[in-house]
Amino acid sequence: MKTSVPKRENELKGSPPSKIMNYKLGPDELAQIVGKPIPASHKEPIKFRSKSKEKE
Repeated sequence: MKTSVPKRENELKGSPPSKIMNYKLGPDELAQIVGKPIPASHKEPIKFRSKSKEKE
């Protein structure tokens, strides 16, 4: 499989990365979350299929 090489000029034209926001839950907020079921709106992370076959 080949990997494309990014063009520097395209990288410079693009928008800068968005700001990362760090947040820590306080003890009260954490107590409200721990032990509760996962809401139905939660989606599973995307899983990629590999081309190699797994040995069983």
